[in-house]
Amino acid sequence: MVRNKITLNVLANITKKVNNGGYIAPSNNILIVFNGSNIDINSRIIEIKKLQEKNFRLSIGFSFMGERILNKDEIIKNLNPINVYGEEDIFNLENIVEKHPKLIMPNITMNTLSKVALGMIDSFSSTILWTYLYYGKDVYLDFNSVNNYLGETTENKVIKGLINNHIKTIKNMGALEIKDGNYMENILEENELVKGNSNKDLIMDKKTKGNFNEVITERDLLQFSKDTVLKLPKGTIITPLAKDRARELGIKIEMER
Repeated sequence: MVRNKITLNVLANITKKVNNGGYIAPSNNILIVFNGSNIDINSRIIEIKKLQEKNFRLSIGFSFMGERILNKDEIIKNLNPINVYGEEDIFNLENIVEKHPKLIMPNITMNTLSKVALGMIDSFSSTILWTYLYYGKDVYLDFNSVNNYLGETTENKVIKGLINNHIKTIKNMGALEIKDGNYMENILEENELVKGNSNKDLIMDKKTKGNFNEVITERDLLQFSKDTVLKLPKGTIITPLAKDRARELGIKIEMER
């Protein structure tokens, strides 16, 4: 038994070395974390099931309130996940992130949003989101539950400003926004367009810093400041989300002729 354990440890270490220091998880593994809001939750479940139809493999997690507000058993039955995580898995974050390169929060709440925006990480939901952002992993957030607390938007300008500021902060940390009806489109866009292009750098204008791939995604633009001018080679693909983010950040994109 001891001998077998030693052998397994050696093989594990060899695997890590072959993969440049870490296990390479299947790119189609996604972690779905449900927060404590049931606003339009059924439509979000439908969006998630569409991803399964595109061969994405799902694991799901529940925040403390998510387990109590949502019908956990029904969601598990509906999505048939690989793994199910909860508050007790807050001590297993490294393993969870390693197995799932992408994170989706289809019903993020103001509680989780504000905590992470302010650097307060004290629960499974806030800590897992912080960890994914910290390591630069793919994070997709649906802000519908935040913008429609109790099923409707607020007319309170101060509250609305607070919500928008927290959303802006999370986006600047690297999170990408997804909306009802666009889950599959947004995630496939980020997942498929960059395939096969990661070894070719673009010729950049002297005003810019860093390297891009032949496909420019929303995440690529986060390293640039306002009023930056990006001159890109002819033929560069710019995703719709990247164009929206460029306008939001005041980044001007020019294509070389």
